[in-house]
Amino acid sequence: MLIDLIFVTLSISLLTALTARKTEILSCFARNSLVAGTLISAVKLMIMVSNLEAASSEELTIIKLLVMILVCLRPILIGVIYRFIFWIVERVFDKNYNDENILAASTALVNAKHFDLSALSRREIEVARLAAKGYTNAQIAETLFVSTETVKRHMSSIFEKLKINSRKQLML
Repeated sequence: MLIDLIFVTLSISLLTALTARKTEILSCFARNSLVAGTLISAVKLMIMVSNLEAASSEELTIIKLLVMILVCLRPILIGVIYRFIFWIVERVFDKNYNDENILAASTALVNAKHFDLSALSRREIEVARLAAKGYTNAQIAETLFVSTETVKRHMSSIFEKLKINSRKQLML
């Protein structure tokens, strides 16, 4: 188990080092934790299958097989735990996710452009805040752990509710 933990941790660090921008380290750690756990589990499953082919069928029971599969899937569980930890840490330490800052940003938008943000949901306010910072739909989806289609629907709803036509109007 310790070896799995070490391999997953090293894989997450390597993937993050290769893919992260300085401003998105925590979200990259969270995203890469599942990828690393899945990759290591896949490798372990392939090794297990090749070992099973060499073993005689008399030695193998269903219970042994299930236990072997569960042991091979341990890295995925470690990856899920890492993702949850990084998600919590990101929410705790990222000032942009704090309720007071969301309210302050909302108030600033209302004062600056007379937008009526009361019609927006909390998630739409988060999406609008990120879009106003210049994030693309893909970056917003990655940051908020949603699909790009969900971001597109939120943006469409935001434009309709705020009676604007473009991101530029939101950014101003």
